[in-house]
Amino acid sequence: MKKMPVWVVYTILFALIVAVTFGALSSFGASTIWNLDGIAQHYPILKEFYRILHGTAHQSLFSWSWNLGLGANQMTTFAYYVVGDPFSYLIALFPADRIEFGYWVLTIMRLYGVGLAFMVFAGQFRLKRGGTLFGSLIYTFNGFTFYVSFHHPFFLLPLIFFPLLCLFIERIYQGKSPLGLTIVTAFALVSNLYFAYVLGIGAFVFAVIRYFDLRAKHAQSRPISRVIGAFILALVVALLIASVILLPIIIAMIHSSRSGAAIFANGLTTYPQLYYLRLPSSLLNANGTIYYWTVLGLSGLTLIAIIWMMRRFKRYWALNTLVILTALGLLLPQFAAVMNVMSTPSNRWILLAQLVFAVLTAIFIDHLSDLTVADFRWFLGVTLIIIILVWCTNGLFSKLGHTSL
Repeated sequence: MKKMPVWVVYTILFALIVAVTFGALSSFGASTIWNLDGIAQHYPILKEFYRILHGTAHQSLFSWSWNLGLGANQMTTFAYYVVGDPFSYLIALFPADRIEFGYWVLTIMRLYGVGLAFMVFAGQFRLKRGGTLFGSLIYTFNGFTFYVSFHHPFFLLPLIFFPLLCLFIERIYQGKSPLGLTIVTAFALVSNLYFAYVLGIGAFVFAVIRYFDLRAKHAQSRPISRVIGAFILALVVALLIASVILLPIIIAMIHSSRSGAAIFANGLTTYPQLYYLRLPSSLLNANGTIYYWTVLGLSGLTLIAIIWMMRRFKRYWALNTLVILTALGLLLPQFAAVMNVMSTPSNRWILLAQLVFAVLTAIFIDHLSDLTVADFRWFLGVTLIIIILVWCTNGLFSKLGHTSL
């Protein structure tokens, strides 16, 4: 009997997980619209965008509106939330009295797209069927994606773009056209300037580490000058494509009253002690009070995969290096501030690390047959250490956190 394509299996499992998680809200009569920013920002702006798309609004997307604070340009305001989000345009297909349902559907569609993006990435790096499936599910359903799905669903977009950026960087290393990288970069620039900033740093780090990884494997044959030239060409053309939306946003940011108002890293040299005490709990838990957007919520499978890969550090030095950089970054408010456009120390950059966690989990799944007795001893030992750390840092209390959406 012929096996079902991996994307079909993913779709079935995706539907089951969504029914159990998001469907539970409906059974309690609850909504996916957050009672803070969701109801105050995301939902109202989607409703107004719906009216603009249907031509029933009094003003166009390119006009000034007195309904935005003390008055603001609609394009620069809407560009942060919906203009560059291709999923938002689908809201026009829903009846006017079903926009709340459409908000929920668009969130699920973005989440589904996260897994599909990983599958395309996995195909480029020749991950096996099992690794691709588990990696896609890990990348789609983790603490960070669940958190933003209920709080800021448009934050799922960079999780779609990042695997594609890495994929097309890899293709440039293989001597292929930079067209794919140009298109994805342009979409990222249009979708949200903040996303483009974070994704740009992530893509640069991937490009550097991947170059040295290929070089160590003697798999990099294209001259570095041609590689850099292809990257520059892709970036310049992408900037030109996105400039029609990008330039007004940049001008508005420069003249914004909030521009330069934030103190770098809030003046912190280290995080408060409570932040460090909660880090062990954050590894497995995405509930409770979130400090500085430190939303990890890793699966147990991912933690085991990290242990397995660290034991083979030399073989997987590139991924292990990224894991170490992630861990170090979580310790420094200055790093978070740099990743947050040189402002407050927000660890929203963790969205980039989710791809690393998914890839190393996928590789682990593909090598389950290589496990040794020593591996299981390490799994048990490190797991016990983590449990003890969580117990101690929670005041000798076993509960990970208090549920709070």
